[in-house]
Amino acid sequence: MGYDLERFVGYVNEGLLCCVCRDVLQRPLQAPCEHAYCSACISSWLVHHHSCPEDRLPLDVGSLKPLYRYMRNDLNRLQLRCMNAGQGCEVVCSLENMHTHEDECEFAFISCSNTGCPVQVERRGLEAHLSECNFRSRECPNGCGHTLLSIDQSQHNCVAELRTEVEMLRAEMLCKVEEVRREMESRLDSQRRHMVQKESQLKNDMEELKGQLSRVMCDMRALLGAERLRRQEMAEAELEKRELMELLRDLQPTRSQHPVEQQASMDQKTCGWELHTEPTRHQQRETSFQASSLSLHSAQATISGPPPSPQLGAGTRKGGTRSLTLDCIKRKSREVTVI
Repeated sequence: MGYDLERFVGYVNEGLLCCVCRDVLQRPLQAPCEHAYCSACISSWLVHHHSCPEDRLPLDVGSLKPLYRYMRNDLNRLQLRCMNAGQGCEVVCSLENMHTHEDECEFAFISCSNTGCPVQVERRGLEAHLSECNFRSRECPNGCGHTLLSIDQSQHNCVAELRTEVEMLRAEMLCKVEEVRREMESRLDSQRRHMVQKESQLKNDMEELKGQLSRVMCDMRALLGAERLRRQEMAEAELEKRELMELLRDLQPTRSQHPVEQQASMDQKTCGWELHTEPTRHQQRETSFQASSLSLHSAQATISGPPPSPQLGAGTRKGGTRSLTLDCIKRKSREVTVI
């Protein structure tokens, strides 16, 4: 709906009137045929019709557009009376300033600000009404802290009100305590289950670690036994090495004698032997010396070879071989000495 034409002071152009309600345009819109309407009026019209209400040309909401600027300026310059003129307001102002005036007009009716009060009073008489309104609120004069309405002051009982408030607070507190208790129990159950799972997992880990530790201890014992055997074999090899070195030192002077001197010495000792036995004896001495040399070389190779194996059976066999070699060398040395 537009503005009532009777509120306006002076002449109003026909083009500023709504084609539907015939009042002055309010929030105007314009059709392609240049007819103008109030926004509310044309929206209601197009719900049931699809044509211009003035010339019946086809029209829809999408084809509407704002009013020309010069027409809006003419509309805003129109002078009209306040809508509260019936209550005594004599203000006349332009249309563009009328909304600002009506929001502050002292003759406008407004509702009481007290909750529950249905009275509407003029803005200029609001303060007087609030001072005597039956729905105005204030604190209890007895000091209980409750806010009372004027109509309820005679029926107010401070003790009963306080008791009711305490009961409400108590019930609310109990509800909160119960809620917190249930939440804590739920958390404790969850923590308990988690701890049980952790305990079981730790037990399994401990058992696994114990098994690994026992296996490591067995391996350490085996390694220690092998080390003892290796050290024992090394000591035996060192002892044999010393014996062989002593034997070599004893044999060195014998091997360093010249064959001619040995022959002369043998001739002096065996002057009664026949001449046909000399070549045979010389061949025997050469054979004995060659066997002794071979035995000594094999013994040196055995001593300077790699360290014995930590296995007991292999060490025993090698020790037996070295013992046989040593016996052979001693026997050959005795034969050489005798010769």
